[in-house]
Amino acid sequence: MFITRQADYAIRIMIYLAHNMGKTLTVSYLAQKTNVPKSFLPRIISTLANRRLVITEKGKKGGVRLARKPEEVTIYDVIEAIDGVPVMNVCVDWDDACPYTEYCKMHKLWKELQEQIEERLKSTTLADVIVDYGALTAQEEGQGS
Repeated sequence: MFITRQADYAIRIMIYLAHNMGKTLTVSYLAQKTNVPKSFLPRIISTLANRRLVITEKGKKGGVRLARKPEEVTIYDVIEAIDGVPVMNVCVDWDDACPYTEYCKMHKLWKELQEQIEERLKSTTLADVIVDYGALTAQEEGQGS
């Protein structure tokens, strides 16, 4: 299983928005504070908005904010929105991917690992992983929105 750079950036953005819950932040400000290249942001934000994980607002006071409480958004939600369902091995995802699936001992291991990873990602919310890697300071407060 490989988490793409885009999914990693999306998680970083969502954690930052969770830390600043209720605030609408500009895309350029998010790029600066999360160290996500500006070229990635529009697509990531659009995808997250389409999945109703963030809300975007246009205009002078526009920007991005979290759509739900941090406790209501799982890491799985974010990864799945960007990369699709994370899969350990193709044989876990497609029944006919391998002719040895029915008696392969690795298939059983892949399946168990898949279930454990999914369970962990689905049980870990943004609230569980919030870190202060760039909270708004009083001086920056006006720049973020």
